[in-house]
Amino acid sequence: MLKLKFATLFSTALLLAACSAMFVAPYDETTDHLLTDLSVKTETAIAQADAGQLSVTDREKLFDEALGAVRTLKARSSLFQKNEDEVKALSQLEQRYQDLKQHGASPRSSLATGLRATLLDLQQIQIAKKRSSVFSAGLKKTNSSQ
Repeated sequence: MLKLKFATLFSTALLLAACSAMFVAPYDETTDHLLTDLSVKTETAIAQADAGQLSVTDREKLFDEALGAVRTLKARSSLFQKNEDEVKALSQLEQRYQDLKQHGASPRSSLATGLRATLLDLQQIQIAKKRSSVFSAGLKKTNSSQ
């Protein structure tokens, strides 16, 4: 009886590992780092704007660099299959930066709520991908060691 349970459990684990289908694009460390850097720069600029310390030059530099970074991230993300959610969120982020830039005011907290939410969405996507890749690597490692 115990052997039968063990055999069933072992067979199920093998089947799950062998059939591990990818539902999202793989984790990309470069994208994660670029997104983190963009988030830090944005939050720093928002804090400076809230304190009245963000110059027009710094504001324009932020928007130009942010738009360049988002477009780079979008191009990179579109190279991976099953990455539509990330590309869609990056398109939304690009639009949010463009809207703030066209508004012509400093990106204060009161104006940057949507921008922050979109950045958070993208960070959650990266965390989910990283967890997925760790889980998949664990399954593959378990499979190959048996």
